[in-house]
Amino acid sequence: MVVHHLVKKAGVSCETYFNVTTLDVAESNQMAKRNGFKHIYPDPQHGGFYKYVHDSGIIPTRFARFCCTYFKEKPTVDYFPADDKLLFLFGIRNEESSQRSNYDDVTKNPMWGDRDWISVLPIRKWTELDIWLYILSEGIEVNPKYKYGYTRVGCGIACPYYTKYTWVLDKFWYPYLYNRWRDILKQDFIEKNKWLIMNCTIDEYIMKAWTGGVYRKEPTDEVVQEYAKYTGLDEDVAKKYFNRYCENGCLNTRGQPLKLKDKNILAMNMKMFGRDIQKFKCKKCLIKEFGWSKEQWDQQVQSFKEQGCKLF
Repeated sequence: MVVHHLVKKAGVSCETYFNVTTLDVAESNQMAKRNGFKHIYPDPQHGGFYKYVHDSGIIPTRFARFCCTYFKEKPTVDYFPADDKLLFLFGIRNEESSQRSNYDDVTKNPMWGDRDWISVLPIRKWTELDIWLYILSEGIEVNPKYKYGYTRVGCGIACPYYTKYTWVLDKFWYPYLYNRWRDILKQDFIEKNKWLIMNCTIDEYIMKAWTGGVYRKEPTDEVVQEYAKYTGLDEDVAKKYFNRYCENGCLNTRGQPLKLKDKNILAMNMKMFGRDIQKFKCKKCLIKEFGWSKEQWDQQVQSFKEQGCKLF
């Protein structure tokens, strides 16, 4: 809004665009329309944010996220003709993040390729105080969401970079969106057996751990008990699914001991060697030991599931 105001004040002829992420709240969308911002929508093949999460099974975290690429950068590239000469003015500021602290006045997004497009950051050195003083002195419209207590108004509810106090505000101001996202997180946790990956309970995942990283090194009794309850396994058997590594010394792509996180792999070990085993093997080692192809592995897993084996 500040850049929009500065451009008009300078008498520069340009158009203002609003990337529809489908995660912005109604107040932000309505404000964009009131100010005549043209809307850039995401690619129909991806649909909105919730459809993308449902179809891809990907939950955005601090370590891996897709939102900017699919709902901002790529739709913008697709929206404008590649042979146009374009100058973009963005409201990005250096103090917003460590990555943005290195931005210069003139930049070029690598996703633009060899297009003759340039971006300029006219307020990159402005502080947050500068922004608010300018807004107040010039009478610029303020997004109502700021007045609710938020320090950010974009991509709400599901952004892993929002602080936990923001979730308290979400629960109060946007209860439907708040509950919708947490229902998605719970379903994701259960379907992907994230007890085994995160070493946490469902509530811990929803309230803290979904934003990224292993929650704790070892599972608590509560974690094991909850996993046993959801899988119908005895607790002694359920414990065997946690923190297992390939006994043959296999390594992951980072050169670290290969942790077995896939329930089917852990189940196959106990199915083939008995539930009392203490040492486990990875999928590759199991396939080699039994002389199976990948197709035969899939058939074996499916067969045991159809037989109603709780291990799987």
